[in-house]
Amino acid sequence: MKILLLNPPDSGNENFIREGRCTQPEGMWATLWPPVSLVYIGTVLKANCYEVRVHDCPPEDVDLEALKEIIRSFNPDIVIWSTGTPSIESDLALASEIKRIRPAAFTAVFGTHASALDADCMKQSPDLDVIIRNEPEMTALELVWAISSGSTFADVEGLTFRASNSEIVHNPSRPFVRDPDTLPFPDWGLINTDNYRLPLKGDSFLIVVPFRGCPFPCSFCTAGLYYGKGLRERDTRLILNEIRDGMERFGVQDFFFWAETFTVDRAFVMDLCRAIRESGLRFRWVCNSRVDTVDEEMLLAMAGAGCWMISFGIESSNQEILKTVDKNTTPEQTRIAVGLSKQYGMLVSGHVIFGLPGETVDTAKETLRFVKGLDLDFAQFYCAVPFPGTPLYNKALQSGWITSGSFACFRQERAAMSLPSISPQEVERIRRQAVREFYGRPAVILKILRLMNMRTLGISLQGALKFVRRLF
Repeated sequence: MKILLLNPPDSGNENFIREGRCTQPEGMWATLWPPVSLVYIGTVLKANCYEVRVHDCPPEDVDLEALKEIIRSFNPDIVIWSTGTPSIESDLALASEIKRIRPAAFTAVFGTHASALDADCMKQSPDLDVIIRNEPEMTALELVWAISSGSTFADVEGLTFRASNSEIVHNPSRPFVRDPDTLPFPDWGLINTDNYRLPLKGDSFLIVVPFRGCPFPCSFCTAGLYYGKGLRERDTRLILNEIRDGMERFGVQDFFFWAETFTVDRAFVMDLCRAIRESGLRFRWVCNSRVDTVDEEMLLAMAGAGCWMISFGIESSNQEILKTVDKNTTPEQTRIAVGLSKQYGMLVSGHVIFGLPGETVDTAKETLRFVKGLDLDFAQFYCAVPFPGTPLYNKALQSGWITSGSFACFRQERAAMSLPSISPQEVERIRRQAVREFYGRPAVILKILRLMNMRTLGISLQGALKFVRRLF
């Protein structure tokens, strides 16, 4: 039984990242992330003696025609690929392309969009056989078991499929993996790790998942749909063993701790930082955080354990907007968290969303002034997107805010909602203004130049040039 796992190309060749809650074109610095879900699925299938190939098409420069040749030569029995909201039309259309080449192949997709709108996706793509909903690894394994043994799909939890009479069947949801340490380490040998480079620095990096789940209720985020609300932490010793393996096998010295809010459990963070220091391993890492989950002692411990950059979800400086979207942080907490992080030598990135419910031109400009007043090294500016599977999507549908019938417009540089208080055009204009004003300052430009690595200057310049083109 041969299984092909894909992050597919898309019709616009935009290099989409399709990973959990993040379904977007490559980052503003032309950064692509290692496809951790695909590699986890592949590792689980390999451990059960299936023949697996993983192709992350964007960094491999594999377009649709090249992918067709891969399918012809590998001749897979099953093809499973990741999907995203803005690329969903081309993602689903891939099923028909596969069937033309390999009619007997089973076709399956996973991702937050397909999980939330599974019936719609099945109707849109007649050649799609199954949808793997939510956390994908164990559902994918049971799906392959069922196909290889000729069994029915009826008992495979977390699966949506097309019955013999063409009826769409939505099986009960699968419980999330209670203990993520029961999963094997992701086998990064399934992909070319040299394809994944830090922005500006140009060094190779890998993703490590320290835990799964996010308990916070932010109405615009799909994290809970993919990994659930409950926190499922890994053993710190196993995390370090995985990092050691990445360092020894692939020569990687940089890691991204892939968690929605790495700092959600203070005791876990302190224990992991202590374990890193005691291990003698010397590596660099970055993480995502919330401004209301850090304190001075924690940030000091993180910096001492190798954390060189931390990203905070700022979203807005308007308290009423933060309350409306259930973010429940404050601008003062943001000031304190950014200041303390800088005090202990970490770079800080801020994530800002324009166009959330309650936004006006005045509140958006207020947020921009607030962000420029912080000592941020980087900032990512987005338009609010009502992704399917979120409370914001349901609210936007009920309120008639969604401006387009095409999910291709659900992109974080586009305003997909027309709010009573601000137009989509104004949201997009302010986002563009924010990018130019933030990165056009000499102090920020100097910080960026200092980060560029002479050893990987070509990669650094390539990312910088792409970024400059996006400014204008």
